[in-house]
Amino acid sequence: MKTIRLLSSAAMFLAVCQGNLHAGSMSSSILDESLLTSPALESFCVGFNYDESKRGINNDNEKRTLETRVYSLYLGYDLSEWCTLFATIGQSEAKLSSQKKFGQGKEKWSIGINANLWQTEITKPPLFTGHISLRPAFEISRCNSQLDSSKTEWTDISAAIFICYAKVIDDPKYNPTEFYGYTIYVGPAFSMIDGTISGRTDFTEEKNIGLIAGLDFFITGNLSIGGQIQSFDKLSFSGNFRYHF
Repeated sequence: MKTIRLLSSAAMFLAVCQGNLHAGSMSSSILDESLLTSPALESFCVGFNYDESKRGINNDNEKRTLETRVYSLYLGYDLSEWCTLFATIGQSEAKLSSQKKFGQGKEKWSIGINANLWQTEITKPPLFTGHISLRPAFEISRCNSQLDSSKTEWTDISAAIFICYAKVIDDPKYNPTEFYGYTIYVGPAFSMIDGTISGRTDFTEEKNIGLIAGLDFFITGNLSIGGQIQSFDKLSFSGNFRYHF
């Protein structure tokens, strides 16, 4: 009998609560707006970068070469249709000209911005129809590498302004097994590398002005692979993969 009374009391309590929920301020109303809203997924771009570089540096009044290999994940966010904020995170390996092997990979991060300041369309001749644009870029990166008891740390502040030519295949019978389009770019660049070895010895980049050229192939409208050559005092190479939602 006591069990039956407990069950009856619980049922009455739930019935009262249910009525209050629907009749009171905690009703199950549907709102079109919310306090916090996530950005549209179409504003994001994800990818992967691989960079292999050689830069001349001054280390204790001695000219040496800093060789690096950097692997990083890329995340971009479109602030507008013409401006993208991006960040990377990964690991970096380095060695100096006096060392025989690369150090153990340590953390690497960067933040930067790309923009499209000016653009014009080319309509003739048909073979060269596309767009010419002027695109500046800026990035700050921080890298680390460990070799035995020696730790190499450096910051790279870089900027460039590119002249770009973009060609898109405007064909309703487009075959997705072929390239959707491509972008070719070239332009002057500035790089300032400043670092330390084991927290004691400082080094700086020997040549700050260089040239960057690259090519991106678009497999579809939002999927691309690309490569880049950087020429300062020595040649450097990089590759990337991008998917834009």
